Amino acid sequence: MSDRESDLTLTPKERSGATVLIVETDRNERQNMRTTLKSLGFGGITDVPNHAAALEKIQERPVTHVIFDAKKTNMPPKDFVSQIAELDPNIVMIPTSSQPSVDDVFDLLCLGAKGYLVKPFTVDTVDAAIIGATKGEPIAESVKQAKDRNEALVAIMMSSLDKVATIMRQAKQFETAEREIPKALRTFQTSADLAATFAKGGDEGLIEALQKFCIERSKGPATRLGRLRKRLKTTRKEEPAQA
Repeated sequence: MSDRESDLTLTPKERSGATVLIVETDRNERQNMRTTLKSLGFGGITDVPNHAAALEKIQERPVTHVIFDAKKTNMPPKDFVSQIAELDPNIVMIPTSSQPSVDDVFDLLCLGAKGYLVKPFTVDTVDAAIIGATKGEPIAESVKQAKDRNEALVAIMMSSLDKVATIMRQAKQFETAEREIPKALRTFQTSADLAATFAKGGDEGLIEALQKFCIERSKGPATRLGRLRKRLKTTRKEEPAQA
């Protein structure tokens, strides 16, 4: 399997080699998740009813993934994520919730979680969440630390769109560039989904940030072009007349 194909999915070997810990208070939900994970080919699967028990389990037996309830059990989920990150920063943490709060989930992602899963889940949504969290691009530090989250989200989205446009232009001349288009489009889609999901103020906040970004970006080139034209006019005026 090529590198381009491998970033779209998890191989059977990767699935069988994964060890997944389920943290869920509801017994039926835990069993449903176990069944789903088995059907997807994941190897070692264990489950616990709360976050404290999960931390104990992780210290007893290494795990690669933790799918955990994003609401408080016997400890706040933020503390849970922070402690797991200290124990093993390579563990893929996926919060799950039936009513995810944008700000709460985003805070968990900033602390080290690498994806999210909305309940009720399906086989497809679980698979997509695990693949995205395992192989997807992490949230950029610029977004995590930005004073204006929307501005940072839009900047990343537009930057990935610029890359798509550049590769598409190059693809008209180079076959190697054409092969990069699907990956660039996936990156753009991921950044767009991220912006749509975590923009403060929802769609209205995102649209406002997009408008501001486009207005500011349009000022730059226009101003530079204006300065260039002015310099050219000045240069022509200063040139000595031809005899």
